[in-house]
Amino acid sequence: MLPFKSKAQNLQSLSKILKSAEILPLIIIKKDSLKHDLESILQDIYDLNAKRIIVRSSSLNEDSINSSNAGAFLSISNIDVNSKESVVNALCKVADSMPNDNDEILVQPYLQNIELFGVAFSVDKDNFAPYYCIECDDSGSSSSITDGSSKNKISYFCHRDTTEYTSDIYLTQIIELIRELESIFNHTFLDIEFAFVNTNKRTQLYCLQVRPLVKNEINLFHSLPYDALSRLHKRFCGFSKKMPKILGDKAIFGVMPDWNPAEIIGLRPKRLALSLYKEIVTDNIWAYQRDNYGYRSLHSHPLMHSFLGIPYIDVRCSFNSFIPKTLDDRISEKLVNYYINKLIQNPQFHDKIEFEIVFSCYDFNTPNALLSLKNQGFNTNEIKRIEFALLELTNLIIDTDNGYYAKDLKKIEKLKDSYENIINSNYSLIDKIYWSIEECKRLGTLPFAGIARAGFIAMLLLNSLVKIGFLSIEQKQQFLNSLNTVSKQLSNSIAHLTNDNKDLFLHKFGHLRAGSYDILSPRYDEDFDKYFNINTNTHDVSKIEFNLSDEKLKELDIILNEHGLKIDSKNFFAFIKTAIEGREYAKFEFSKLLSYTLYLVGELGKHYDISKEDMAHLDINDILSLYSSLYSRSPKQRLLDNIKLHKEEYNLTLAIKLPQLISNPNQIFSFKTDSIMPNFITQKSIMCLTAKADDKDLEGKIVLIYAADPGFDYLFTKNIAGFVTCYGGANSHMAIRASELCLPAVIGVGEENYQRYLKAKRLKIDCESEQIICL
Repeated sequence: MLPFKSKAQNLQSLSKILKSAEILPLIIIKKDSLKHDLESILQDIYDLNAKRIIVRSSSLNEDSINSSNAGAFLSISNIDVNSKESVVNALCKVADSMPNDNDEILVQPYLQNIELFGVAFSVDKDNFAPYYCIECDDSGSSSSITDGSSKNKISYFCHRDTTEYTSDIYLTQIIELIRELESIFNHTFLDIEFAFVNTNKRTQLYCLQVRPLVKNEINLFHSLPYDALSRLHKRFCGFSKKMPKILGDKAIFGVMPDWNPAEIIGLRPKRLALSLYKEIVTDNIWAYQRDNYGYRSLHSHPLMHSFLGIPYIDVRCSFNSFIPKTLDDRISEKLVNYYINKLIQNPQFHDKIEFEIVFSCYDFNTPNALLSLKNQGFNTNEIKRIEFALLELTNLIIDTDNGYYAKDLKKIEKLKDSYENIINSNYSLIDKIYWSIEECKRLGTLPFAGIARAGFIAMLLLNSLVKIGFLSIEQKQQFLNSLNTVSKQLSNSIAHLTNDNKDLFLHKFGHLRAGSYDILSPRYDEDFDKYFNINTNTHDVSKIEFNLSDEKLKELDIILNEHGLKIDSKNFFAFIKTAIEGREYAKFEFSKLLSYTLYLVGELGKHYDISKEDMAHLDINDILSLYSSLYSRSPKQRLLDNIKLHKEEYNLTLAIKLPQLISNPNQIFSFKTDSIMPNFITQKSIMCLTAKADDKDLEGKIVLIYAADPGFDYLFTKNIAGFVTCYGGANSHMAIRASELCLPAVIGVGEENYQRYLKAKRLKIDCESEQIICL
């Protein structure tokens, strides 16, 4: 067993015994010896027989179990050995960067012809979860991963106990290196730098550095037993089989398609948020809405599944639900398999499936877009039948007199009375929670799901008018700015907010919260000062008039008729306006009952002397069961027992790592990250300081938000320069708001990028070239 010493001495010791990788020749120089032994040191460097060298720090103040000080001291690379001045200058600069006279300077040949460079951790560096975590870059750079400049970053995650980690030759060798180093140092928590180099037509793995990971307050090393992953693997294989009424040969699951749970409730929601979303949307409501609007019936099929606490959408089920019910099963199955295969080949579209993968309605570009199916085994007759089915379905939805969305808007009006009745009733807390959930489903999320579908179709139709050249991008933006959405009303109300009208403002908007399903996120009326500052002056969101000439409207009438859309131009724009405004209005109204339900759950906790933090770990069904069942034990004890169980399970949720899209059951044990294509809003460029959403001073800054939740609308009153979200799709609420306000934004950058941007003090966002640069 080797003890940890300095960076240089660790490598020197390993050079004699390491079998799974090579250690470059090295020279260790004491800092204080530079003053009196320079010529001898230079000769030793020349004797390395290297044309170029790297001079690295090896301080006593870095690479210990208690403090890494990674990057605190200087390293200088790619130095020409034949330039004495350059070598001496590098030695002195590195020496001056370290505080102690007995610190060391490490000199090694500079690696060239690098195939893959990276950093490997024997556990998750943030919480010590039991995964090999490897970040690497194939650009040839020897510093892009460590300095954060990589544009070709590849990440691997592999559970420590699995032997099923892929056939990737690089990954196999890296894990072999990690395991050998763990054995040599008798230490489980390691940080390793490595490089694969092409030498004489063969690839050689080099170990460039090894150090212990700094002790972490959070340690989930024992929180994820391997058998939990084995059970998930078995369940996934079960899902892959043919299911009743489900077409398609292969199962695929994702955190962002369709009702995008990662955006709405987060990637690792606590049990209350997860169960609420299932109860009021993804267990049944979603399928009833699709069936009502003319799509295939998927009743009894839950859309979202919990994979050890992480919410995943059954994408095959989702694809089925976007097939018009009038299309026969043979063509439908062919279409579902086409969608599945296209998504597997293009995983970066996981948050854009209705833009890039499926045909869920008819728009002005549909005939042209469907031609791509000719190269996928569809004949002309099949394509025509798909086109006709989409057209028929779309006509039923956009009918301004009898369309489904118009009926759903009337249901939302009924919800207002239901909400008031529940609030003013003398029901018990349990009864109020039960009926709030039931009414929220019947008169809230069900009609909202329908109106949201109409709103999405409205946006597709509007965008397709731009694609065919009928509208310019500026005209489309002008139309969107002419809408009177709830978000715009909120922004204007905040612009005129005073102490005199504060109560009126909170009466209308007080139920909103940044995290609609999160009981731990305060409502606006529970923590007003967190969200708003009355003394801050903001500007009205201007409403722009949108008008088209009679000639232009007649031209649109001709286009609508040619495409078989049974609506005239004026009603067409009326539909788009009503659907888009209605989507926000319906969400606003049903969120009142949802927010009230969370408030009631908090009150129930108070009644039983259980904190909100603990109530967040309850399943909503733990509470709903108390409405119709009386148990021998006290309700409080039942709740406490369930909270304890769910807390234990939540540690597992925090520890597990899964890809955003799972198409192969072996990805449950080991996976490579997929490329991410975030959504850039506007064509603007900004360069500003960064801030988190809960910071006090946000003005003029780029704000980082985990999810694109409507509850974050208050940010638009803070005069922010722009924002970045971890999760969110091209049609998410925050994407639409940013577009309305012409505010630069990047939606859905993914976990890894988001964490990197959080650490940056300043960012540059160039939406036109689709770049985010850490400054």
